[in-house]
Amino acid sequence: MTTPSDRQSEEYIAVIDQDEVTDEVRNIAVNYDPLNRSGHEGFHVTEDGELHIDDAKVMAEHRLVEKKIPNDAVQIVPLPAETGQLVHQYGENGFRLYELPALRDGAVVGLLGRNGIGKTTALRVLAGDLVPNFGESSGGDWDHAVASFRGTTLQTHLERLRDGTVTTALKRQRVDRLADQAADTVHALLASRPTDADELLDDLDLRPILDRPLTELSGGERQRVAIAATLLEDADLYLFDEPSSFLDVAQRATVARVVHDRIRDTDASALVVEHDLATLDLLTDSIHVVYGESGSFGVVSQQLSPRAGINQFLDGHLTEENLRIRRRSIEFPSATDRGVQHRAVALEYPALEKTFDAFSLSVDAGRIHAGECVGVVGENALGKTTFVKLLAGVLESDDGTVSDDVTVSDDVTVSYKPQYVSPDSQGTVREQFREVADLYSEEFARRIRDPFDVEALYDRTLDSLSGGELQRVGVALCLARDADAYLVDEPSAFLDVDRRVSTADAIRQFSDRTDRPVLVVDHDLFVVDRVADRLIVFEGEPGERGYANSPQPMQEGMNAFLSALGVTFRRDERTGRPRVNKPGSQLDREQKASGEYYYGR
Repeated sequence: MTTPSDRQSEEYIAVIDQDEVTDEVRNIAVNYDPLNRSGHEGFHVTEDGELHIDDAKVMAEHRLVEKKIPNDAVQIVPLPAETGQLVHQYGENGFRLYELPALRDGAVVGLLGRNGIGKTTALRVLAGDLVPNFGESSGGDWDHAVASFRGTTLQTHLERLRDGTVTTALKRQRVDRLADQAADTVHALLASRPTDADELLDDLDLRPILDRPLTELSGGERQRVAIAATLLEDADLYLFDEPSSFLDVAQRATVARVVHDRIRDTDASALVVEHDLATLDLLTDSIHVVYGESGSFGVVSQQLSPRAGINQFLDGHLTEENLRIRRRSIEFPSATDRGVQHRAVALEYPALEKTFDAFSLSVDAGRIHAGECVGVVGENALGKTTFVKLLAGVLESDDGTVSDDVTVSDDVTVSYKPQYVSPDSQGTVREQFREVADLYSEEFARRIRDPFDVEALYDRTLDSLSGGELQRVGVALCLARDADAYLVDEPSAFLDVDRRVSTADAIRQFSDRTDRPVLVVDHDLFVVDRVADRLIVFEGEPGERGYANSPQPMQEGMNAFLSALGVTFRRDERTGRPRVNKPGSQLDREQKASGEYYYGR
């Protein structure tokens, strides 16, 4: 049988803390480097005086250099390698999953990792939908699974899967497909479940929409209905695939509390795949980081506390396993003034009014500068998407078309990425981009193709893409069009943490390099925090009336937004990432008393 070491030799990376690098450290690293001694370049000192070595040149022998250095200035750590118990392999050269997450009665366990890394495979195995084959071409065997995990916390669960005595309930990722259910209305769907829904209707605020057809629900409403329908199943194991998508900040906090409390009270087990770090932090009792190479292999780490698991994932270094899972950490830079307020006004819109049968929206006039990214935040059902559609010309304001009053130029054009990206075309991704841009230009490659990593998807049809792939293509297509301004609605939906980071950074770079303004509507405050220069904050009564002010500074806007919700955020003291304070905690009370609902970067 082929072993992991036969398939992939271990790779290493040097992690250098320049603040700890002294002349002694430089001398040791340069003089004892085996590459330097053999006439090749290894560790060297740059013109800026920093110690450096190219990633591709780091090898196991450099650990001898690390041992000679008297502090932690240089660490030689391994990159991800296939290790542990091979649980399942798709074909002879297919994707391989190593290890499984541990379940705990009455607890919610989170899975954190990139897309394509094996999280869904792990869910399928523990749900009993996939019999693990342990790399054997002869197929899966539950007896083999029980024997392989004998003596672990998974043994009993695997025995029950073998005996057919485990029931599971799954909340799927794609809530936009909720209308595919046999039921017509929310009430019919929830009434078909075996458990009484009365308490959940209040907890998840579903009573006002009970008689609504499933086809007419918003994204956030579909998500809450899907979560309720899952919790109303009488199950031993509950599986939630991205339960925060399309929910606003307050709803994410509520869903985290409701799911956690219900799992604890029923003494069932739950597994959650979630990419919103604030929600994952609130929702889970423990976390497994899943790492590896997307599409090639995935390894489930040992169980960690939520804080330690999230921080180590962001650092890219699993401390207990001394393993580097990515070459560079995800950082949270301090706020910097990009000077956009000194640039020319690129988009100016008038005060807007829009009234529907049961909802009215009022928006203050605003100005957006060239090269500026403006975040749009607020509870669901306050009119954020309506505002975006008004600016895009998809809807007319009550006073006439907005395009008549968008004043910076006589012919302002707007490119719009809607909340839902529907694969309603049978064409390929390449054909979609060919309609809006020159695929062979250096400008397209630099601004769109490479930052959004879409070339690998060129030959795929839209209806074959995953939710995250479709989202990536949708954002890239929006920015690829030639327009004066860009409106991007929910760009983080279905994207993993790494993709959210790269997408937010790519949007900022696009606006800065093209001098075009971009408006971004999103509920992941990590994404908003990373992408936005200023904020448009929506207030009001959800489903009845909405009001939006003019763009305002980030700190001021976030404080206004979060104070209306009664939610406080803090910065993690070690990584700087935004974290939700638990309601009623000492820090929550202190921040509310001081009026600092959002600690800025």
